[in-house]
Amino acid sequence: MGNNQWTTSVAEKWGLFLPPARPSESEIHVLENELLKLKEQNPNLRVAILGSTIEYRDLCRRVGMHHKCIDYSRDNFLGLRESLEHKDSEENLVISDWLDMSGVEDKFDVFLGDLATTVTPVQDHKNMFSQIEKHCNPGAFVFLKTPLRENNDKMSHEEIFKLYRSERSDKNPFSGVWYEVLLSDYDFEKDTMYCKVSNAKLKESFEKGIITQYEYEEFKKRWDALGDFNMNIPLKEAFSENYSDFFLLEKIITGEDWYSKDIPIVKLRLK
Repeated sequence: MGNNQWTTSVAEKWGLFLPPARPSESEIHVLENELLKLKEQNPNLRVAILGSTIEYRDLCRRVGMHHKCIDYSRDNFLGLRESLEHKDSEENLVISDWLDMSGVEDKFDVFLGDLATTVTPVQDHKNMFSQIEKHCNPGAFVFLKTPLRENNDKMSHEEIFKLYRSERSDKNPFSGVWYEVLLSDYDFEKDTMYCKVSNAKLKESFEKGIITQYEYEEFKKRWDALGDFNMNIPLKEAFSENYSDFFLLEKIITGEDWYSKDIPIVKLRLK
């Protein structure tokens, strides 16, 4: 599965990455409010985190919620633990693949995922939702931050970085146009993008003078850190079809970030 792309070396370089490639402060604020409302109804709320996302682990520790990280790699969990403000322990880890959930004995009231479906092949999404559903308590909710697309339209590098310079130059280029760059060299037939391909295409644009050295290098150092990594941005309709057998759409949540329309937090409720 795509989750297995996360290696120890990627975890060690996690500090390089910026929202939307990790949770933003406004997203954490919104999720904290959602979780606290649920905790009022259920003081013993049990939370599952898909992966070892630092911000979600800190959130659960800060508000006093029992959490388990479902991650295929102990090393990833421990490597990212070094960056936690509120340290957890291996008692908070279940080593498992999201596509079979072997070894996950508990059931949960909430699942949290930051780009969990983005690092999982689109063709595996339905099975992933099926496995999550099997480990939900009645009335459970799933919160997934995930980039989605309306169609197969995409922008050229020239258009993307013109947008960056005119509207988002106060942000790091990687952060400012991450979504647009992912789609610019997206393989719509295979429904995925390859970081190595994107890296090579950005280099071509730099050499042609379309993007600056700064803009290129801010992507390059992060794509180099990811190496052979794929990311997936499904069509909205396909995404909903894959969860609809198991969950109902409760609402779309957004923080105050510029990318929220394209990369929302989808709140689902167990059927």
